[in-house]
Amino acid sequence: MLEQTKIVLANVSFDLGLFRKELIKALKWLQPSEVAALKNWCSENFSGRFDEIATEVLHPQLSL
Repeated sequence: MLEQTKIVLANVSFDLGLFRKELIKALKWLQPSEVAALKNWCSENFSGRFDEIATEVLHPQLSL
């Protein structure tokens, strides 16, 4: 499931709204270990462009 999520996120990365929506959806489906791997992958592949979304969705305690 993690690999499929990566493919989907890469394909919707042109649109911040879609990226956020798919990221939230993925967090509901993935196992905790997969979520940790997804956080690392997003950080490596989308840092800069998606920092605000990543902070909001992946680290909600930091966005308060």
